[in-house]
Amino acid sequence: MGDDAADPATDTFVAHRNLLFTVAYEMLGSAADAEDVLQETWLRWVEVDL
Repeated sequence: MGDDAADPATDTFVAHRNLLFTVAYEMLGSAADAEDVLQETWLRWVEVDL
């Protein structure tokens, strides 16, 4: 828990999270649905072999 250095993949996702949310919200029209899409995106993102 003392490690403050974040994973580069996490940094990338966090850096683009607001943009991803905006795109999902514009497409779906619902904040709850946009959050669901971001959650699903995150789950898939962490499984990618970078």
